[in-house]
Amino acid sequence: MSEKIKFAIIGGGVVGCAVAYELSKVYRNDICVLERNLKIPGENQSSRNSGVIHAGIYYNKEDEPLKAKLCIGGNKLLYEFCAKYAVPCKKTGKLVVAINKREEEFLDDLLSNALANNVSGIRKIGGEEVKAFEPNVDAKSALYVPTTGIIDPASLVGKLQFLSESNNTIFLAGNKVVNIKPGEESFELTTQSGNRIETFETEFLINAAGLYSDDVARMVNPDAPYKIVPTRGESAKFYKRNDTFMNGLSVYPVPEGYYNQTGKKAHVSLKIFKALLEKGKVARTVGAHLTPTFDLIEGEQVVGRTVTIGPVKTVGLGKEDYGSNLKSEREYWKRVKKFFPNLKGECIHLHQAGIMAVLEGHKDFVIERDSKFPNCINLIGIDSPGLTSCLAIAKYVKEILE
Repeated sequence: MSEKIKFAIIGGGVVGCAVAYELSKVYRNDICVLERNLKIPGENQSSRNSGVIHAGIYYNKEDEPLKAKLCIGGNKLLYEFCAKYAVPCKKTGKLVVAINKREEEFLDDLLSNALANNVSGIRKIGGEEVKAFEPNVDAKSALYVPTTGIIDPASLVGKLQFLSESNNTIFLAGNKVVNIKPGEESFELTTQSGNRIETFETEFLINAAGLYSDDVARMVNPDAPYKIVPTRGESAKFYKRNDTFMNGLSVYPVPEGYYNQTGKKAHVSLKIFKALLEKGKVARTVGAHLTPTFDLIEGEQVVGRTVTIGPVKTVGLGKEDYGSNLKSEREYWKRVKKFFPNLKGECIHLHQAGIMAVLEGHKDFVIERDSKFPNCINLIGIDSPGLTSCLAIAKYVKEILE
């Protein structure tokens, strides 16, 4: 690598790799991606991801304009990318189910939002049609969302890296940025890899550091106002059999809230929930849901026997704790038994945990130039639907640079 480059991207997750891919179409030979983990994808949101391709039904255009815009656009771009480059993905469709009148209130609100976002093909269906889609799912009514799907996140990241490298982008895994010194026209970056310390300059800095994006932002500008709240999302799994058979759709409960300080579920009406959300007392979650996964069969990735349940969220455990105080299998059974009643607790096995980079005080993605050093673009709070939105995020960053 030369001593000065045009673009340094901090973070080799799906967003950093997508930005590298998009920029490398124009800026060949002048991009470097720095990843603190020893491999790409490393232990981060991208590798520990449920792999859902979201349709864009959850994000309000007034409060979350970037999530609404970039998820809808990213959904289309992602399917096109996967078809072009043979990345395993499938448009499975999704049911968002309500089991009683109170939950139908949330469901109708969600439908209104999805229609405002111009989500393609969404419609409300009754309990009988739910059974036609998924015979083992119980519901009073549901939203059918045909553009939801699943993807293999590691394959996506790997393909983005490969295409970027084909355009001569340099990827340096195992390189942690330990200091950033802003100058008038460039940034001096100091990286550490083992005992080796290196320094180089970059004209533009793209902060896509995920859980550490707030730390990187403060290296550039100590007054940067961002604080990441690491939110661990745990998941379990079960294997399909006769009484727990699924036809391949994702199945979600109505959206719910959890209290920011405790992580406990907020059992409240829609009106109270919206008031708490407006005050920042709760965060919204799509709830623990059932998601089909890919299995490798005869060398091909196909939707297989394994179904995941999650996420179940925990706050206050830091940015790297994936394994302590994990929820029990019973916790997952309690979350889905109301709409998937045949599942037995003994059939559930713990699966994985990931940590989301939730930005305190913000509902939306933050993608903006630093207030003091405009050649630094911060991408902060890129939690869900970051994976779905990654290609649209990359195009948005390119537009900012242009």
